[in-house]
Amino acid sequence: MVKNNKIKIMKKNKLKSITQSFALLLVIVLGAASCSYDDFVENEFEFTSVYLPKAEIDRTFIMGEGMQIGVGVVLGGRLSNTENVEVTFSLDDALVTDAGNTVLPSNYYSLVDSEGNPADNKIIIPAGKTQGFVYVKADSINFLADPVSLGNNYALGFRLENVVKADSILEDLKSSVISFSYINQLYGNYIQTGQFEKTNGTTETVVYPGGITDDLELTMVAPNTLVCNGIADLRGADKKMNIIIADDNTITIDTASGGVAITDDGGSSYNPETRELILNYSFDFNGVSYVAKDVFDFRNRVVDGVNQIGI
Repeated sequence: MVKNNKIKIMKKNKLKSITQSFALLLVIVLGAASCSYDDFVENEFEFTSVYLPKAEIDRTFIMGEGMQIGVGVVLGGRLSNTENVEVTFSLDDALVTDAGNTVLPSNYYSLVDSEGNPADNKIIIPAGKTQGFVYVKADSINFLADPVSLGNNYALGFRLENVVKADSILEDLKSSVISFSYINQLYGNYIQTGQFEKTNGTTETVVYPGGITDDLELTMVAPNTLVCNGIADLRGADKKMNIIIADDNTITIDTASGGVAITDDGGSSYNPETRELILNYSFDFNGVSYVAKDVFDFRNRVVDGVNQIGI
């Protein structure tokens, strides 16, 4: 009986010891975790720095949407920023030519701050933010009048020179080449609806399916001219047409370079509120006559790598 009691006491003490050890370990682990998290949240990094995120970036001005592009400088080393950080930059033409681009002519743009004032080669990262911008504002008359402006041929080279209220500029991320192109508001992908007639002895009316994949793309040729990569239900290298938009949103349809001859049947237009195009045109192909009354409904556009839907 005594032996059994001793065994019970030993087991009880062992269980108590294990429980106490586990509780102590849990307190240590939780305490360490709590301290390390608090240290991370409360403490700043030892040094702060500013930098340009990418060495080369292709950017796009959008006609009718400001013709302005932001170039951003990032502040690293602070979880929160309580004061304005001032960064001085210069424009370095050698960066542009080394990248294979042409320097954007000085009368094609101005550099402004967020309020539209001259930037004076400074970027302010405001208190409460970890990024600041200088804006390249295009001179729409000069920039758009130059055919070279289409296709990211022109560029500016930004180089960070000095910073106030941060410790340093990251050496490997102190410069960036920004190239420029443009699009107008019609640029993008559209769902083709409506119908067309084709005549080859007899006349047949065909209604477009209008599915999400029944899309056509409008790409830039000139400031007010885009090329469409399909006519009626035909696709291929020469199945294309030019769409020319006027200031009053009326549209002229014309033959594209290397494309099937197109006749403009009149009455074509663009509705900027709905982003819908009405296109009336006709053409002959392989002995068949086509008369199309298309409706293009905007689906999406991809600008600088960003897929824009529902704009």
